[in-house]
Amino acid sequence: MSLWSRAFSVEELDDRTWLELMPWLDRYGSARTAALTALAPTPAWWESQSPAQTAAETRIPELCAELSRIYVTDHPELRFADGLIRTVEVVVDALDLGMSAATIVARLPHAPTTAELFSRSPADLFDVRGADSDAVYEIVCAALVLTVLRDPATLVPEESAAPVPALALLVDDLAAVARWQTLCGQRDRPLLSVGLGAGAPEEIQEAVARIGAVAARDLPVGVPADPVAELADYVASLPAAERETLRRRIHDEGDVDVSQPSTFPFGTAAGDFLAVLRTDVRPVASFDRIVRDRPVLAQVVPGLDAPLWKVLDRLDDRCTVADGWIAVPDLAEAQKQTRALLGEFESANAVVQPAEVTAIWHLPADEFESWLTHCGATMFDGRILTPQDTVAGRAAQILEVVGDPLSVETLVARMDANIDIHSVVEELSDDDRFTVTEDDGLWGLLEWETDPVTAVGRRIARLVDGAAGSIELDKVAEALVQRFSISDASARIFAASGDFEVVDECVRRRRRTHVPALPPERTKRLYRLDEHWRLRIPVTRDHMRGAEVPLPSAVAGIVGCDPGAEKVLKSRLGPQILRWTGPIPHLASVRRYLDEIGIDEYGELFFEFRSDGRFDVLPLRTFASNADPLRKALALIGYTTPEVVPEEGIAAAFATAIGLTGETRPRRILSAYRARHEAEVVSLLESAWVRIPSGQDRPRS
Repeated sequence: MSLWSRAFSVEELDDRTWLELMPWLDRYGSARTAALTALAPTPAWWESQSPAQTAAETRIPELCAELSRIYVTDHPELRFADGLIRTVEVVVDALDLGMSAATIVARLPHAPTTAELFSRSPADLFDVRGADSDAVYEIVCAALVLTVLRDPATLVPEESAAPVPALALLVDDLAAVARWQTLCGQRDRPLLSVGLGAGAPEEIQEAVARIGAVAARDLPVGVPADPVAELADYVASLPAAERETLRRRIHDEGDVDVSQPSTFPFGTAAGDFLAVLRTDVRPVASFDRIVRDRPVLAQVVPGLDAPLWKVLDRLDDRCTVADGWIAVPDLAEAQKQTRALLGEFESANAVVQPAEVTAIWHLPADEFESWLTHCGATMFDGRILTPQDTVAGRAAQILEVVGDPLSVETLVARMDANIDIHSVVEELSDDDRFTVTEDDGLWGLLEWETDPVTAVGRRIARLVDGAAGSIELDKVAEALVQRFSISDASARIFAASGDFEVVDECVRRRRRTHVPALPPERTKRLYRLDEHWRLRIPVTRDHMRGAEVPLPSAVAGIVGCDPGAEKVLKSRLGPQILRWTGPIPHLASVRRYLDEIGIDEYGELFFEFRSDGRFDVLPLRTFASNADPLRKALALIGYTTPEVVPEEGIAAAFATAIGLTGETRPRRILSAYRARHEAEVVSLLESAWVRIPSGQDRPRS
């Protein structure tokens, strides 16, 4: 008898109450009993009914599947032997588990029967090598179903059960990867790579070589299907009325609702094509260039009277065509990702050197600059200036790029804005980033005096980029000696260190394949609380669907993940993979956490990272609009119970969160958050700490 193939009769199910069979339900707690109540029509069914009685109104396997999610979420450390009443041992093959779940159970020691399984908890299963959340939920569900059976001994293994589940799973996974590589045009790329230590015998070396030679071409994977033909066949199969409604939706005609999101599932020709297209586009590309590369996008779909690109744009909300761009999933999200990427390279004054970005983001030069303009960035003397909220912020950018002190008149002229000079002087005087000479009134950046290494590096960057990427070492050394009054030997050391290298007596940038690893203190929306860091992110539709989540490089540094590597983090819902195998780090799907905490698209949440490799997802604490702004700001920097922070410790909490440990002066703290471009936090801090004399905002010290 399979646990999943049919409904259970009354005779097969236990007549004791659910609570007797599953004592963990008594530990569930009243705060979330609504979730239990929703699973069956009878109120408090787990207390008043037996599984045999509940089966009359609810399918038991489906009910146990929902209970398994509650068990895993609320009692991850509870052993099945402590949470369930079941003493009869059953061979694990009789549980009818899928290949992934069966492989996890098989990796437990002494696993032929369920005795070993019942000695474990969901957390133990998540710790098994190769475990994933779906497989763990399936195992827990099997344990629950086993518990409600009157006589589990009647279970027998299916004849088709694989003798070695891991091998069957490996074949299935290889086939899936081979299909994907075929779709991506990489049929000759190896599917497997086996590391081999020194000293292995020749026979093993040859075996490893054969394994490494297996590619998608060796497996029976068909060529990608034609998405236009598939869509044409689908449209032709529709009734005339439905076909017309679909056509009108694509052409935005009449009162047809075009806002309903939909997707072409992976495994269909259209879904496969779109999945591959997303890897080419992510996050954005010129529409004309992509159509040239993939001319099938311009083919008209019969029956819909529209090219394929328009059908995909109208019917699948994971891809958007607008304003001459094609974006994944849409322009707004592409802009967010672009700003996040620029943030990995921007200086403390939000200046970005384009050559660093284009080294890892391979957009054509004209396309790159046009997209930056679309995102609101400004080009100034060959540098990218990200948007600023204040005049002082833009002035700091101009000074950083120019690299020399300027008079206020020249500075305002270079800013190319109609600004009153006296108000500029007043704002710069009130900002700790600036200095001014008493004799000639030239304005400069304090960091030129306090951080000469950074200033020298920026001057080298200007020289290298101004010479199309390579400049003679002698010219660099001469320029540095003149500007910074350093020795020729020191200048040559600077030219061959950090982001630069000397090749054939010329200075050039070091070749990058990844973004630089920034310190957490300089990373926007990343805050330290005690021994852990919390990153605030907005939830997108892609997150809800299970897409990977891009992360700041600082997060990879916190958990010890180097460029080119991946790290498996531990969490209450099982292993969480962080990869830095591309230009920027990515976190594997967090959909199961979103489901567990009940957060929706457009909400905000926190990713929590600990140096010991633990990971968690937490909701953002919300407050009423008229609540204390400091408490609301504490919630934005990661405090889940900001009301318990003592009044005298609030300033220190804000300081510690961004690396200003020991600082308590509101003015300095506010200035630091402004420098990190934390607009939401700054607004709340200003409303609490800033008074308004003479029409000017000034923070209290």
